[in-house]
Amino acid sequence: MKAVVTNATVTGCLELGEIADPVADSNEAVIAVTAFSLNRGELRRAEAAPAGTQIGWDLVGVVKTAARDGSGPGEGQRVVGFSRRMQGWAQYVALPTTSFAVIPDGVSDNDAATLPVAGLTALYALERCERLLGSKVLVTGASGGVGYFACQLGRLMGAQVTAQLRRADFADMVRATGVDDVVISPDGAGFEGHGKFRSIIDGVGGQVLAKLLSQLDESGRAILYGVSAGPEATLAVRDLMLTGDGRIEGFYLYRESEIESAAKGLARLLGLLADGRLTTHVPVTGNWQSIGETAARLIGRDFAGKAVLTI
Repeated sequence: MKAVVTNATVTGCLELGEIADPVADSNEAVIAVTAFSLNRGELRRAEAAPAGTQIGWDLVGVVKTAARDGSGPGEGQRVVGFSRRMQGWAQYVALPTTSFAVIPDGVSDNDAATLPVAGLTALYALERCERLLGSKVLVTGASGGVGYFACQLGRLMGAQVTAQLRRADFADMVRATGVDDVVISPDGAGFEGHGKFRSIIDGVGGQVLAKLLSQLDESGRAILYGVSAGPEATLAVRDLMLTGDGRIEGFYLYRESEIESAAKGLARLLGLLADGRLTTHVPVTGNWQSIGETAARLIGRDFAGKAVLTI
């Protein structure tokens, strides 16, 4: 079958290659993939992976062969899934039935494809925080996949959401999510007049995070899921001391999806999409033949939101 594989010598470090068909375990269904969305995490891994390595977390497709143990959706069901083995960008993929959920009628493949990594990260990161109703939440990198969902989910949880952006040209898109405030700040400065935050959902890292930690409220939590501005930050220990029992917590989706399965989390997000309470932003679509060019555009930050490619 055809699949997206790594190749450091081509644009975006990705191309289509030929690999063996998947062999499903008893608790796994074989899914015929129809579309997938891209995340920076996969693309960064692709740059360093050996040539020919499969890649891809997010996928949408139709169940070709149901799991032999009788669990999960049956043949012909349209589903969205999270490939923990990073083998999702292929014509066929074997997935445990705990890693995918049935897509409701009325939810498009493109919309569903954006949910696994970005949607689950936003959902589970916010749910790590306590007492969000009426509290102030800061979402950094709000124009990205995770940030865009976190702005909306934070509002649905009753929080007052402030969005941080490094580029003003994405401000209108983020304001449309219903956030209470948008702050354009490339380096994390300019938040002094915005008060303290019960929670900071951060995918930026670097010195942006270093400056924003001073805005953490007493007993607040900063949930760190990404490092798009840099993998290291200088921590002002006194700022954290003054929060009392304020915390900085790392976030790893693989671990979180063991606490609640991706299937359950995806079903919750799909319900919100079907009800119109959650929206997606997919400015880039195309055929998977353009995988290299699309990957290069995403890494180069040519667009906000998500890219979805069809097979």
